[in-house]
Amino acid sequence: MYSERDGRNYYPKYSEDLVHTEVMLPANAPPEYSDSAVLWNSVEKIEKAKDAQLARTFRVELPNEWTYNLAIGTMRDFVKRNFTDVGMCAQFAIHDSENKNTGQRNLHCHIMLTLRGIDEQGKWMPKQKKVYLKDENGERIPLIDKVTGKQKVDKQNRKQWKCTTIPTNDWNSKEKVGMWRKDLADTINSVNEQIGNTEKFWEHRSFKEQGLDIEPQVHLGEKVSALERAGVKSIRGDINRDIIARNALIVNARIALEEAKKALEELAALPVTIVGTIINEIIEVLRKVAERNKGRLKLKVAGSKYLAFVSDKSKLQNLEYMENYVHKIGVSTYEELEKYRLGVEPRYKELIAERQSLEKKTEYYKHLLDLYNDYEPYYKVHAEVSSKRGIAYYRAKKKHSIELMQYEVKRKAIKDAIEGTNKNITPGKWREELKKIDDSIGDIDKEFNKVCEELARVEVLEHNKKELKLFLENESHKIKNIERSREVR
Repeated sequence: MYSERDGRNYYPKYSEDLVHTEVMLPANAPPEYSDSAVLWNSVEKIEKAKDAQLARTFRVELPNEWTYNLAIGTMRDFVKRNFTDVGMCAQFAIHDSENKNTGQRNLHCHIMLTLRGIDEQGKWMPKQKKVYLKDENGERIPLIDKVTGKQKVDKQNRKQWKCTTIPTNDWNSKEKVGMWRKDLADTINSVNEQIGNTEKFWEHRSFKEQGLDIEPQVHLGEKVSALERAGVKSIRGDINRDIIARNALIVNARIALEEAKKALEELAALPVTIVGTIINEIIEVLRKVAERNKGRLKLKVAGSKYLAFVSDKSKLQNLEYMENYVHKIGVSTYEELEKYRLGVEPRYKELIAERQSLEKKTEYYKHLLDLYNDYEPYYKVHAEVSSKRGIAYYRAKKKHSIELMQYEVKRKAIKDAIEGTNKNITPGKWREELKKIDDSIGDIDKEFNKVCEELARVEVLEHNKKELKLFLENESHKIKNIERSREVR
């Protein structure tokens, strides 16, 4: 991103685990702000004070069981409801990082928000405004000079009045932060309930607010964290170690419970009989990668085609799980794996085509129902007029002449939109068709996710072959460097 303030280009540090990023804007924002570089350069330009706060950031932890698409849709809805709908510009980025020591995946989202509102002309508004203080009679209070005892005046001889500044919005209030945290927890719990993931409950309240005796740890900060990772103990680190010791019983009990559940799930997924050790090119590659990567396989996040549809991505890094998968599909070479992939991919394309066809039908019936909603009021007027007899009919026809004209126009519009020879207007039947299509789409989505997970496994197997090549190349370079250093000695 190019910075107009200092004329430099800045590059993201963590693009390798970036899943998705986008800018969301309120109604009054200029459309060019959808370009993040334009937005944040404009934010820097409007602030004049050298110590001005430019933005507010949040880091949101998300359930690792979520698919990327689910995480993107949920965060897009959360950002819209809480931030852009009230006037903030927002940029959010979803990452799927990995702890290098434990292998634990961490699906999370960063949100960056503007602090100023935008007026109807698309201009940045001030963060605060001046308000004159008034007495009990509603009159402005003069600012008195303590030396002269008279009202102060400025250089233009204008009288000075007591005043204060108030924020132009409530985005800095502690109450807002509490509301955002609660809404986030409620949103995540609601989505988890919809997908049947009810084992974990997300809580926004502090331990104290929940009435728990567990003591929270202190924040270390980036520098102290680096020292602790290097084995250098710090005061804050010692404090946290004491806290961890006091909370050990409860924490360890919870961890043990979660590990037992996970182990039970993995045990249930294993086949009853374990295939004997046979020379298998793919498994040999996986084992060599795991040896060089702390027992785990490498996962391709950026540029992956199918991984976004997998809910539990950590199992794809599990060596034993992937070995069993290789045995299950009955392949031993990467040539056979390629043939297997080519056999599965056509169904993936067929499901996309089927879904697109159903979506097209959905749009067709929804369009007919929209036309019917416009037509229905005039149809009722037409029916009422047609029910009358004699002079009452002619009077009603004259009174509702405009509505009757609209009736003919709307009726013709529906007839023209109906495909085929049968031009009957049947909204009830259209709604039934929509329900059937929606059920069919649900069935397709279930099969689609299974096919995507199958192809994601193949994708991981192919990716680890490339990763092993990189490992071996790096090892070769290290050996050559060592040999050169010995020659120099």
